[in-house]
Amino acid sequence: MLIPNNDVGHLVKSTQAFVSLALRGGRGVMGTGQPMQPKKMLVLYEHEACPYSRRVREVMTRLNLDYESRPSPHKGHVYRDELEELTGKTQVPFMIDENFAEGEEGHQILDSQAIIDHLFTHYSKKGSTPPKFQREHKKDNASIVNKAASMASMMRGVRAVHPKKNEARGKPDEPLHLYGFEASPFCRLVRERLSELEVGYINHNVAREQIKDIGAFGFHLTLGEYQPIKGGKRDQLMNGELNGKLLFPYLVDPNTGAQMYESQDIISYLNDIYG
Repeated sequence: MLIPNNDVGHLVKSTQAFVSLALRGGRGVMGTGQPMQPKKMLVLYEHEACPYSRRVREVMTRLNLDYESRPSPHKGHVYRDELEELTGKTQVPFMIDENFAEGEEGHQILDSQAIIDHLFTHYSKKGSTPPKFQREHKKDNASIVNKAASMASMMRGVRAVHPKKNEARGKPDEPLHLYGFEASPFCRLVRERLSELEVGYINHNVAREQIKDIGAFGFHLTLGEYQPIKGGKRDQLMNGELNGKLLFPYLVDPNTGAQMYESQDIISYLNDIYG
């Protein structure tokens, strides 16, 4: 992490993350309020700066699916060695879907387009991949624009920052829980640090489901009192584990009991506990 996590450094990183959002045209912002969440948690080996992993995460937000992220950055060992044992490669993204039996097609999937097709086939109401998410659509491959979106964040999250220390620390006893959505610049900063530290976590997608969900810093695009779509995922979370507050990123660490908002505070916490 070349830029320090002070006020000025955080502003610089946030600006870079906004550029990533702009380059991807806002993908990874909106999603369905009624996701078809599988019974068993999806597992994704990835790293934050990988443009192919980004394509998959954007679709996960579109479908509003939760998943377990196992960060596998370059030079890392905590999950990357495990990935190589499973596939014979260190290629990401790689997904495990335990809703399909071991050895059955769909249980293990390597390649971003194959993962995207699997997600739309089994976890969307339409049951097929929309044209703009197909590889043949030149605007959505891991194109120059997509790769530029990764470069805009100076490739943070692409490499393990302290591989030997991370490996010695090992995996947390329980994965952390991160609430947010793919395109949020502030969520991106937290995911980048989790990737660098090789800390596994459950990514709870809380995609925007309607126009008035758009906002920042606790304010929303509405003239009256903000209300999420009744019965939608945001509504359920706001009246459940989020205790009436839809502000992201929100981190829960069951290993320490920590619960916190604000990306800069979360990054400081991760540095103190896992750095």
